[in-house]
Amino acid sequence: MENRIKMIREALNLSQREFGEKLGVSRDVIGNIEYGRAEVKELFLKHLCDLYDVNEQWLKNGEGDMFLSSPIVKRKLEEAQCIFQSLRPEFQDYVLEQIRSLKELQERVEN
Repeated sequence: MENRIKMIREALNLSQREFGEKLGVSRDVIGNIEYGRAEVKELFLKHLCDLYDVNEQWLKNGEGDMFLSSPIVKRKLEEAQCIFQSLRPEFQDYVLEQIRSLKELQERVEN
């Protein structure tokens, strides 16, 4: 399992320090996990899966895809949400109108 934890970190392009900070542990803890020197607790695994949208079955036994959804898409959604929340309400309405228009355009192009 430690190899799969390292694979997740590398797929997210995070250092051990960055990965650990987001999980609430130190870089040393991540290093010890990746090198098999620390026992991984169930609570840590649940937190890892929830935070990074990791497929728990893949993490525990290698079955299925690593991620439940694309980390790139997740980052884009988080960025869009942050930007959206910073806008004034009238601009939020405008953004929603534009997104709906783009969706309709995409549907027409695909059909």
